[in-house]
Amino acid sequence: MARDLLLEIGAEELPASFVTHALDVMKSCAEKLLADARLTPAGVVRTYGTPRRLALVIPGVPDSQPDRNETVLGPSASAGVKPDGSFSPAAEGFARKQGATIDAVRVIETPKGKYLAVDIQEKGRAASDVLPELLATLCQRVTFPKAMRWGEGDFAFGRPIHWIVALAGDDVVSFSFAGVTSGRSTRGHRFLAPDTFEVANAAGYLDALRSAHVLADPEERRRVMVERLHAAAKDAGGVLEEDEFLLGECMSLVEEPHVVPGTIDERFTSLPDDVIVSVMRTHQRYFAVRTPEGELVPKYLNVVNTANDPARIAKGNDRVLRARLNDAAFFVREDLKKKVWDDVSPLDRVVFQTKLGSVGAKVRRVRALASAIAPDADRPRVDRAATLAKADLLTYIVGEFPELQGNMGRWYALGAGVEPVVADAIRDHYRPAGASDSVPTTTVAAAVAIADRLDTLVGCFGIGLVPTGSADPFALRRAALGVVRIGLDGPIDADLAGFSALAFDRYGESAGAESVAFPKAREAILESIGTFFRGRLEVFFRDAYPGDVVDAALAAWSGGSVRDLKARIVAVDAFRRAPEFESLSVAFKRAWNIAKDVSPEAPDAATFEPGPEADLGEAFFSARSGIEKAIAGNDYDAALRLVASRLRGPIDTFFEKVFVMVEDEAVRTNRLRLLRSIADTVRSIVHVELLASG
Repeated sequence: MARDLLLEIGAEELPASFVTHALDVMKSCAEKLLADARLTPAGVVRTYGTPRRLALVIPGVPDSQPDRNETVLGPSASAGVKPDGSFSPAAEGFARKQGATIDAVRVIETPKGKYLAVDIQEKGRAASDVLPELLATLCQRVTFPKAMRWGEGDFAFGRPIHWIVALAGDDVVSFSFAGVTSGRSTRGHRFLAPDTFEVANAAGYLDALRSAHVLADPEERRRVMVERLHAAAKDAGGVLEEDEFLLGECMSLVEEPHVVPGTIDERFTSLPDDVIVSVMRTHQRYFAVRTPEGELVPKYLNVVNTANDPARIAKGNDRVLRARLNDAAFFVREDLKKKVWDDVSPLDRVVFQTKLGSVGAKVRRVRALASAIAPDADRPRVDRAATLAKADLLTYIVGEFPELQGNMGRWYALGAGVEPVVADAIRDHYRPAGASDSVPTTTVAAAVAIADRLDTLVGCFGIGLVPTGSADPFALRRAALGVVRIGLDGPIDADLAGFSALAFDRYGESAGAESVAFPKAREAILESIGTFFRGRLEVFFRDAYPGDVVDAALAAWSGGSVRDLKARIVAVDAFRRAPEFESLSVAFKRAWNIAKDVSPEAPDAATFEPGPEADLGEAFFSARSGIEKAIAGNDYDAALRLVASRLRGPIDTFFEKVFVMVEDEAVRTNRLRLLRSIADTVRSIVHVELLASG
């Protein structure tokens, strides 16, 4: 008979990040320990957690282990048996690991040769004998970003442990950990149901806690919290400004979510909305409320752990928020006195990167690069936007709230009389900040955004700060993807190779103390950047297109325009699904495979043999100009249609009736050159040999 298993570890309040991390560890460790113990549950391990408890419920744990009858292989006989026939230390270690004596070890023949083996015959133990040790081990293996020790024990945990519940069905699984013995007693909500009570069984765990004002299921707790936030926002006369970060944080800070509204002092409503929201979000974890039109409502919502005395809670929250907003207002007033928009020279004293110089030097490089990227008509505005793009780094408010960089730059710039399109570019050159963020919509902002990212990429690659594995401290992958997305969806196409070369040259044009010497040659650095971009593009496009289509288009692409690459991928994807693709694919792959080693010289049409050979040559020469014209216009769909309509029949007939590798060297070479010319023309669109068949 199988029974559900419950483990709950009750502790002092755990930080939000600790709960999520610990539950992930508990789940994976429990699954491994159960598998090693041969106690396969009937369903998946489910985890539950609040700031005061970490729990898991495992459905259908068997009452006993199955008997174990198997032959376990060890090291090879050559490693386990000495020349004199006795067993080596490796054999002895193998026996110990299996809980057997050395006398139980034998040599058996396998398809891979002779190996040591032990026959294991073990009667399954009752789960009641296995689970105490298993659960104690599980508790020991729960890790945290930081652990603490308390009392006189030698154990460490995220916070001191106060109780442990361990039940198999209706029965207690008794064990001790951190000086606490397991039982069936748990605790409810600290304020709303603080008394200890007993859990009857694992199946009733969630209901028992729910009756004590604890929503242990994070998904349920989040759902209830969101519902109450929306209702409170409606009562406040607006709609909730949803924030995934705040939702995750607040959900992990409470056991039962309650919402207490508060009021923003009208003295601070003249501050930019972004400042008010950042103060509430960063310091207080408060939610903002907006009108349907997007204006900030002078109310906020606080998710709390108790509904007791909400008026008192709101009064205290209002007082703390006033103090925070008063600090922010002071920063803004002082920033306005500094007039940073009139003089950005102090940026020369702000370090961008030790080996790459100051932010001021970066700004000068970005100005030159952005102006080279932008259309002629926009260059004066681009130069102005690039000059001011980093000016808000000099402000107190951005020093306190780094997430306001760009937004506050725009606000200060508009207040200083800067042209709106330039002010917008100060904000928008940071976009896209993530996968779901929008790209700049004006050429001014797009030019500065591309230049800023490429300057960082080239500089970091130039001094060897290349991302490795998961390490990417300068967010170069995100910067590269930002350039790609702007090139695809923004107002400026991104010539990755050309723009990267321009960015490199901007470093070389720096004078005096600003000059940066890279240890590698220009070509090597640009090649590394090109390879890096190709890796980002491969990942990006594989989300929407088959991998072989992306690979084949990338192989034919020059490394320049990202829109050119997308046009190739879209056309090749359609071509690959066309009914004539299969036969054309076979023919072009064959043409490339047999002709790739011949020099790419034009064939002599005058010596073509009448019939299929001459017909193929005539079809190719008459179609080539149209194909090349379509390629030059980035109309790869039209180019591939011409290939299919004009060359499919002639090349099929050629391979059916013409023997290419004849003994006559001149004839053979000329035929190979014809095939090489055809293959090269098609490969300038797509490397067909990389496309999968079928």
